[in-house]
Amino acid sequence: MKVTLIQATPNPIETIAQIASICYDSDPKNALGLVKHLYKNGHHSVFEHIYFTFKIEGISRACSHQLVRHRHCSFTQRSQRYCSEDGFGFVTPPTINNECFSHDMEEIGQWYEGYQNGGRVPNEDARYILPNACETELYLSCNLRELIHMANERLCTRAQWEIRELVQQM
Repeated sequence: MKVTLIQATPNPIETIAQIASICYDSDPKNALGLVKHLYKNGHHSVFEHIYFTFKIEGISRACSHQLVRHRHCSFTQRSQRYCSEDGFGFVTPPTINNECFSHDMEEIGQWYEGYQNGGRVPNEDARYILPNACETELYLSCNLRELIHMANERLCTRAQWEIRELVQQM
């Protein structure tokens, strides 16, 4: 798994403080102190003005399906319809025997390529045989308020290991 911050709002503390100043008709003297005060007191709308875009590589399709439940994010994901998954990478859960799992994934890869052979079956139909373990890559954009919400939900010990690791890296 690889997570890269592609872009972020510059000077987020100062930006939040400046935006919040309209609410109080004042010029913020201590930007960090104000931002802490806003967060502590539940004035979270100002955090929606700070944006991030991440490139996320090497996560499973199962993990990406958990991500899209965060509806306030924007996603652009590698298409299994338009891209061939010949030789696809896969994510192995730590509770599964890697040797056996690798063998199974190789076999599924052969089945997938067999369906595609000679263009008999288009990618959009051949993909039905691909596992949730199949690696994908995507871009995710979100505001700070949603990123905080994701962290609160997905860093919990009850969250699945893969999405927990992903949100830690974000």
